[in-house]
Amino acid sequence: MQARATLKKSEILRLKNDIDELFKEGKSVKVPPLKILYQVAPHDATKPKVQAMFIVSRRTLKSAARRNRVKRCMREAYRHLKADLLTALAQRCPSVHQLRLALLFQSASTETVSTKQMKMALNKGIEKVLARLSHEQIS
Repeated sequence: MQARATLKKSEILRLKNDIDELFKEGKSVKVPPLKILYQVAPHDATKPKVQAMFIVSRRTLKSAARRNRVKRCMREAYRHLKADLLTALAQRCPSVHQLRLALLFQSASTETVSTKQMKMALNKGIEKVLARLSHEQIS
């Protein structure tokens, strides 16, 4: 039986210091309609291995209801892909198990996107992030 796909409150990036550090030192990947910022930091026992944050700018979508809809779609897509992310991270980057990964997903679309489209974009973006992490690890 497959484990339940959940997104716990502790797995959402919320601390201002962590967010500021992610914006300052994080690296980015663009996969339309998303921009993904990621950062690898030393693992802290009090925090989960992977933390994520979801942003939709008021400049791109004026309506709060539409922004909330897009964020909900992003969270739902990430929730389903999280287990695959953790297993792929363990397989491709074995030395990363001592590290913590912070992810920020920012929507750059001026229109609402379906959950299916968001899931495809998130999957491509996560693949790019994992490829970069494994490449950085080799270098």
